[in-house]
Amino acid sequence: MSRNATLNARDNHTTKSRELEFASTIQIAKTQERNLVQVHSVKRLEKKKIIMIGAWRAACASFRLSSQILRCQHHGLGTSSHHLSKFLMSNIKESPAKKMVSITWKDNKTDVFPYIYLRDNCQCPECFFKDSNQRLVDVVRDVDINVKPTKVELSEDKTNLSITWPDGHVTMLDADFLFKKRLPSEVELKGRVYTDVTTRKVELWGSEFKKHIPRMKFHDILNNEAVEFEFLDSLYRYGLALVTDMPTEEGQVEKLGDHIGYLRMTAYGKTIVVSTRLKANSVAYTSYTLPLHSDLPYYEAKPGIQLLFCHEQIPSEGGDNSLVDSFHVAEQLKKEDPHAYELLTTTHVLFHTAGTDILGEYDLEGARPLLELDQNGRLLRCNHNEGTRQCFLGVSAEKTQEMYEAYYSLTTRLKDPNNMFLHKLSPGEMIVFDNDRVLHGRMGYTLTEEAGRCLESAYIDWDVARSRLNVLGKRLNKGPVARMDSKLSVTGQWSVS
Repeated sequence: MSRNATLNARDNHTTKSRELEFASTIQIAKTQERNLVQVHSVKRLEKKKIIMIGAWRAACASFRLSSQILRCQHHGLGTSSHHLSKFLMSNIKESPAKKMVSITWKDNKTDVFPYIYLRDNCQCPECFFKDSNQRLVDVVRDVDINVKPTKVELSEDKTNLSITWPDGHVTMLDADFLFKKRLPSEVELKGRVYTDVTTRKVELWGSEFKKHIPRMKFHDILNNEAVEFEFLDSLYRYGLALVTDMPTEEGQVEKLGDHIGYLRMTAYGKTIVVSTRLKANSVAYTSYTLPLHSDLPYYEAKPGIQLLFCHEQIPSEGGDNSLVDSFHVAEQLKKEDPHAYELLTTTHVLFHTAGTDILGEYDLEGARPLLELDQNGRLLRCNHNEGTRQCFLGVSAEKTQEMYEAYYSLTTRLKDPNNMFLHKLSPGEMIVFDNDRVLHGRMGYTLTEEAGRCLESAYIDWDVARSRLNVLGKRLNKGPVARMDSKLSVTGQWSVS
C-alpha cells in the first residue's frame, strides 16, 4: 500500500561549474538543387570530418533536497533533516531468527527491514558519500551476509533508529529515510497489477495534439531556466516540443545540445545535414516520401531524443513532417488486436544498415521487438523502421503470414489520420521528439529552381536530458521529475514522481 511522504528541506548551497571546450570544423552543406529532373546535376555535399578536441569537467554540487512533495512507492532515495509527525515510529521489534527488524509507524502500519539491508544503507560519512550519492562501503567485502546487530534502539522522540553492529559501527537512520526505503511484502508483490501502458507516466495523444504542441523560443531556453525546464518536461511527458525563433546560421543545434549537456555522436556525425544528395546512402537524403519510423534501431544503445532543425524549406507542396505517438497507437492495438500486440512485443526484428558517411564506412546491425516492453509488460520504446527492417527472427514459414498480419495491424493504425498529423517546419523552427516514442516521417516533394529543402538533425541521449531535467527541477523547487521508483524497468526507464 502506497503512502504519501513530504520532504521539507532548504537549499543550503548549490554550485555548478561546467567548462566545455570543443574545437570542431563542420561545413554544413546547403544544396540549391535546380531543375533536378531536367539537368540531373546537383551540387555534391561536402563536409569535413569532425575533429573533436576537448575536455568536459563537471564538479558535482553539494545540496540538500528542495522543498517538494513526493509519492512514496516502496522505494526512495536520499534523506531529510526535518521530520514530520506522520513519519514517527511508534514501536520496533527484532526478529533475529528472520534476520529482520519490524517498524510500526504512528498510523499502526508495520514494515520489516532485513538486517543486511539496514547495514547496506548506512548513511554515515564512512559508508556513504553524500556529495555524489554514492556508497563507500563494499557490502560483500566489508559486511557478513548474516550480520546481526548487538543493539537496536529507537530515539526518545521516535524520529531515529540507532543500530549497533558487532564491529562497533553505529548506523543512524531517520524515520523519513526509513519510510521511503521500506520494502514491499511478498503478498503485495503477488497482488500487484500493472495497469499503466508505459513505464513512464506520460500523456498520450492523437492527431488533435497538432494544435497543442508545446512551443518555446530558442533564446528563452538558453537564458531562462524555467523555460528550459518546461521544454524538457514537455519532451518527457508528451514526447514532443517545438523550438521557434532559431537563427538559421550554423552551430545553433550544437549550441542547444551543449547547453543541455552534449550531443550524441553517430556514424553520420555529430550533426547531420538532411537534404537531397546525388549519391544518397539513405532515403532521408532524397525527395521521396519517408514512411513513419524511429531512427537508428540497429544501434544497441539507440538514441533517445532527436532534434530536427529547418534551415530552408520548399514553399511548394510537400516536405511536411508526419508525427505520431506510437505509445497511443500501441494502447489501441493492445485493446483491439491483442494477438497482434503479443506477437509484436515478443518477436525480435533484425535491423541492418551499411554505407559510408562523414566518419567513414559503417555496418550496423541489431535486433529488438517492434514494441519493446519492460519486465512488467509496460512499453519502453517503439522500434518501427520500415527502411532498415530485415526479417522477423525465429518465425517459421507457417507463422510468417500471421506475423505480417500483426505488422499490418500496427502500421495501419500508425498511419490513421486520427492518430497522425502533419507539420511543415519553417526556417528557424526545430522539432524535438522522443525517438523511443514519437515516430516521424516526411511527405515527398518536388525540387524547383526557386528553393531547396535543408534540415539539420542531431541526437541527445535520454540519460543526458533526464539528468538536466532533474537538476533544474531541484533548483526551481519543482522536485525531481524523472525519478526512479520500485516499478523501475531493468533497462533504466523512469517514472514521474
